[in-house]
Amino acid sequence: MLKRYLIESYKRGCVQLVRRPMYFIMMVIVPLLSAWFLLDLMEPGAVRNVPVGIVDYDNSDVSRRMYRNLNTLEQVDVQRHFSNFAEAKKAVKRGEVMGFFLIPAHFSEDALGGRRPVVSYYVNYAIYTTGSMSFKGFKTISLLTTGGIVQTALRTVGMPKEEIQAAMMPYGAHYHMIGNPYMNYNYYLSLSFVPCFFALFIMLVTAFTIGVELKTGLCKQWLRVGGGSITLALSGKLVPQTIVFTAVGWAVQWLMYCHAGLPLNCPPWHMLVAMMLFVMANQGFSVLMMCIAPHFRYGSTLCTLFGMLSFSFCGFSLPQEAMYPWVETIGFLVPMKYYFLLSIDQALNGIPIYYSRYYYVALVVFIVLPMFMVWRLKKTCKNPIYLP
Repeated sequence: MLKRYLIESYKRGCVQLVRRPMYFIMMVIVPLLSAWFLLDLMEPGAVRNVPVGIVDYDNSDVSRRMYRNLNTLEQVDVQRHFSNFAEAKKAVKRGEVMGFFLIPAHFSEDALGGRRPVVSYYVNYAIYTTGSMSFKGFKTISLLTTGGIVQTALRTVGMPKEEIQAAMMPYGAHYHMIGNPYMNYNYYLSLSFVPCFFALFIMLVTAFTIGVELKTGLCKQWLRVGGGSITLALSGKLVPQTIVFTAVGWAVQWLMYCHAGLPLNCPPWHMLVAMMLFVMANQGFSVLMMCIAPHFRYGSTLCTLFGMLSFSFCGFSLPQEAMYPWVETIGFLVPMKYYFLLSIDQALNGIPIYYSRYYYVALVVFIVLPMFMVWRLKKTCKNPIYLP
């Protein structure tokens, strides 16, 4: 009898997946396209050659040297020369350039005379990444020019070259960027954002498949096909989705680690198992939200809320140590946090799996946790109440 209910439940779940093209689009097409888009967008490794302009009121040998040095930086690409500030400002507003560097009149004369002229740079920070790159380039060239002017002044007073170098840079520095020696943006952006988008799709599809049963009034039939067991009913609905999502997740990992060349410094099965648990953990989280709020709109809204908060509260861009304690706590309430930590430990750093065991266990907890709340969902299925 149990076997018959299980087969009927699986059959019903598979038929629903096949009948609605939306499922194929949201479970296969959109996740793969999103992963490909993000990986292709960050393929160069960092944003380079941001278009900028320059306003040179000085027109001296020093200012022309500043322009040539600025144009050699990989962050920016000087594409426009403007005759005045107003023209450059209009170009920034029109989006022709992302910023401009302004050299005042009598700059070289004042600098060599010790009168501290002021150079200005204007950056469009409406687009954060390009704004940051142009700001970094402008700041770098300002510091280099300052050092060059100081060197010229010291040579003028007769200081030897060796003493000038010792005064300008009294110590040397070696930079060791552990885990990302190439400063490749793709390593840490795609490693976090691609799985987070995937998690959002898993939670939304899971919430939709359960919520549509409640909304359309088919929840009694769904429960009856499962023999009155909400566990069998959920299994028949979610197991086919788990198989599809896991296969798509492995395809996403292939895009990340094989096609895009992201670091994979652990045995591949470590991350394959992590992806399978990640899929089921997000399904479990979505089921838990539907148990807490057994209604199509409320449950899906909770899944969307936590899915979007994962981008901010899981420590992708801002380290968790710099967060407020309550914000840091929210990050640990979603499965994405633990998959992110697994990716860092296993794929990026390649440490022994023993030290990541708690993250695997945390994903398993998300799978098991809804079992203690399914009685609420079963109660709603027996007595559905429509809420507009």
